[in-house]
Amino acid sequence: MNLKIKPSLDCLEGEITAPGSKSYSHRAFIAASLADGISIIKNPLVSRDVRFTINILKLLGVKILRRTENTYIVKRHKAAYKPLKKPFDCGNSGMTIRIFSALSLIIEGGISLKGDFLKLQRPILPLLNSLQQLGADFKLSNKKLNIKRSNEVCNKIKIQGDISSQFITALLILCPQLKCKNSNFIEIESTLPLVSKPFIEITLDVLEQFGINIQANFEIGKFYITNEQTYRSQSYEIPGDFSSAANIISAVVLSKKPSSVIINNLTENNKQGDKKIIEILQKMGGNIKIDNANKQVIINGDLEKYPLRGIEIDCTNISDLFPILSVIGAFAEGKTILYNASNLRLKETDRISIMARELNKMGVRVIEESDKLTIFHCDMIKGSKINHNNDHRIAMACTIAALNADSSSYIQNSEIVEDSYPSFFEDLKELGVNIEVV
Repeated sequence: MNLKIKPSLDCLEGEITAPGSKSYSHRAFIAASLADGISIIKNPLVSRDVRFTINILKLLGVKILRRTENTYIVKRHKAAYKPLKKPFDCGNSGMTIRIFSALSLIIEGGISLKGDFLKLQRPILPLLNSLQQLGADFKLSNKKLNIKRSNEVCNKIKIQGDISSQFITALLILCPQLKCKNSNFIEIESTLPLVSKPFIEITLDVLEQFGINIQANFEIGKFYITNEQTYRSQSYEIPGDFSSAANIISAVVLSKKPSSVIINNLTENNKQGDKKIIEILQKMGGNIKIDNANKQVIINGDLEKYPLRGIEIDCTNISDLFPILSVIGAFAEGKTILYNASNLRLKETDRISIMARELNKMGVRVIEESDKLTIFHCDMIKGSKINHNNDHRIAMACTIAALNADSSSYIQNSEIVEDSYPSFFEDLKELGVNIEVV
């Protein structure tokens, strides 16, 4: 769907509900599929990426039934995933392909995986090499990955921690299920400083709720897992997603008219690193309050009354905030520096280069470096034809920028936002934004 985004001339007012966390949803469905008995998942995000995970689980024999609008029942039909020779399509979901690459080791005969992720040659080889230490054999091309376990060994795993936290997440989900001839525990060591640590903390949080015990030492980057543990069925509620809500929060903060918006289903009482958006915007001058008891974020916007000032922001643990923080930088006085961001070049697209390109099209001066982006204040940004390179977070961030442009902007394939925030455009309209189908 192609959309026309008109500059926002009026205040933003209203109340919306944040979608469930994509990160928690992936992990909860996987953990529930490994458990004996029936699990209930409440408030999950069933987006395109998570849907790839759900579809593969169903093909592996897991029953996943929608009970109500926001509740799903998960039950593994037998004691193990059933084997299947047909290749599984993972789309461009890094979480899906990386987790199932690991879980192939507990599937008889292994599995085959395909999808845009492989065509785009996104990073997976470090994970596959580490799985060899657990007895895996694999064949990898840009069309398909075949992987299976040929030997029940459990050697110490050393893996790079500076590329993707999903490598370690996949191993943490797999290792408690493994049988090993030579050991009753598995040690994982990150050979380089970890990026996106909060995503690993989310993994550990979910696994603990489903009965899995893992000893983690983040200071030295090591994890110790007793093998042959049993996942426990659970009733589990997915928290609201700060990564997605950050875009709406920013839209209100950047409003040129007095605005007031409440976002429900958000609380800091979980492991999400992107809840830091509140602290960052407050430090820059935004008027934002969080009510954890009522699971609400209250934003008062008026850029003249609450002007923003540029700051330096370490992106090591908040990679998904990078696109929207880039946009915020264009409206902050002085300059904003986003640093420690080199791993963002390996996401759905090269987020550093693409955001630099899109902001430049809008008349914003930026300086792109290998691991950072410097954004300078822009008095008035231009409307543009947004090219999000099939990255949902870039699509949303550029839409927020377009609300404050001097003319209308256009976005093609707007459906890409469904990867993490299916109701994004509808929520913006609810708050008073003028968006038209063209």
